[in-house]
Amino acid sequence: MDGVGDKPAWTWIFILEGLLTVLAGVASFWIIQDFPDTVKFLSEAERTVVIRRLQDDDQYSAGGEELRWKYIWQSIFDWKTWLGTNLLTVPVYVAACGMTCLVGFIADRHGIRGYLNIMGCCIGAPGYIILIASRSPALSYFGVYLAVCGIYPNIPNTIAWVSNNVEGIYKQSVTLAMVISFGNINGAYRAQDKPWFTLGHGIVLMYIGIGFICSVSFLFLLRNENAKRERGERDEVIVGVNDKQDEINGWILERKNGKYDSIADAKREKGDTWSGYRYTA
Repeated sequence: MDGVGDKPAWTWIFILEGLLTVLAGVASFWIIQDFPDTVKFLSEAERTVVIRRLQDDDQYSAGGEELRWKYIWQSIFDWKTWLGTNLLTVPVYVAACGMTCLVGFIADRHGIRGYLNIMGCCIGAPGYIILIASRSPALSYFGVYLAVCGIYPNIPNTIAWVSNNVEGIYKQSVTLAMVISFGNINGAYRAQDKPWFTLGHGIVLMYIGIGFICSVSFLFLLRNENAKRERGERDEVIVGVNDKQDEINGWILERKNGKYDSIADAKREKGDTWSGYRYTA
């Protein structure tokens, strides 16, 4: 296709691939379903099972949610969105794949994603320190293994961790989009820095430091927030449940946390900020 449309052949690779992506994006408006309760290819009984299963997994918005700007702003101003943006990437594959699978298995089995993130930073940081300081190809090669075994598992682990701690279809979609976007920021690997690429490795080491601080902060704040909910500091006033309690205390709770006609209304309206929601470490 060289010369077609007065364009060199290589540009058509990007044009055709990009065009396919655009068409797929347009088609997604009709192909991808918004909520289980509106899916046409499921029977009523199947929709009920899917919705109940999702709601049992603390996804209260599974039964349907109206798009509101407040959910977008909730995501943007939620500290979990920003602390979940681990700025970690860099190549190598087989060892990283094995470690990623292992970390995923352990995280799913024991639910300790925050601690695994911190461990990953502690493994990856020495790898990049070696890459910066070493002038031995063999030692640098060893450093690469440490680097990727530390940072590669943290990428899907962070996405899953943030996803587990954000409720609401629209809020979750914005939060994850931001987390994934920030996570794709990379080091500055310039041709003039070869063969050691000290600047690029130093930038990624800085990202690992940011990732470590964010993971520790994320873990601490999640545990702190759960403790506040256990103490009742996040309790809402629910009509017919606790609205007849001490008048002064009830007024304070209503001012701070809101008043709702039912627990279901509180779940649907507040998502992961509902007092009964518990964050996972």
